[in-house]
Amino acid sequence: MAELGGLLWVEFRKAFRSRMPLWTSLGALFLPLAIAFLLFVARNPEISHKLGLVGAKANLVAYSGADWAAYFGLFTQMVSAGVFLLLVISISWVFGREFTDGTAKDLLAVPVQRISILLAKFILIAAWAALLTMVILVSGFLMGVLLHLPGGSVALFLGGSGRVLLTACLVTLVVLPFAFFASAGRGYLLPLGMAVLALLMANLAVVIGWGELFPWSIPLLLAQAKTPLPPASAWIVILTGVAGMFATWLWWMKADQPR
Repeated sequence: MAELGGLLWVEFRKAFRSRMPLWTSLGALFLPLAIAFLLFVARNPEISHKLGLVGAKANLVAYSGADWAAYFGLFTQMVSAGVFLLLVISISWVFGREFTDGTAKDLLAVPVQRISILLAKFILIAAWAALLTMVILVSGFLMGVLLHLPGGSVALFLGGSGRVLLTACLVTLVVLPFAFFASAGRGYLLPLGMAVLALLMANLAVVIGWGELFPWSIPLLLAQAKTPLPPASAWIVILTGVAGMFATWLWWMKADQPR
């Protein structure tokens, strides 16, 4: 436990000294600001007319109604995509920087178990995901209040917040395999490229009707909340996260580390 505590201190210190949590939090803050701006434009026709294409997009986004229910729907969908991209960047940095900075060989030479090193990194990612989710959720509430959105209720707030948190949890699980890609690719390019491929395949899976079986489509389907997801979808997401952690551990334990 003392060994893990020391490694956690090191990982959190590296992260905050790099200011990466700050930059990703600013990126997370942009999501509710973007939704609030589009709803604001949609509720003001004179501004919408002047903005042209942006105004048309705002009207399209707010087509379902500029109230709290529509706001939470748009909000959750942005969380499913935005938090995914921000967490892929975060996990790519946490694992990939050890190779790009040339510190991997030093890290593996210290007299600690490699599983403890990996566990500290995964705990950092979980805390990072919680930070981004809280930034989005709190700022989203503030934006909704400032817009004076109608149709608010305690039940709606609790249900909407719960859906946002559950979506964020699913997203956190499905990004764990990218730790393996960052490790095997020894840097940032492979996990970022695989993230783009995963998003493209997720949209394709939804179009052909296999979204409930493809792990990177499931958070988006939950965010849209058009139909209840089967229990198998939850197990697919959980197994994807576990498989990602296991593959990363296996690579760190078995792969040659020449540098």
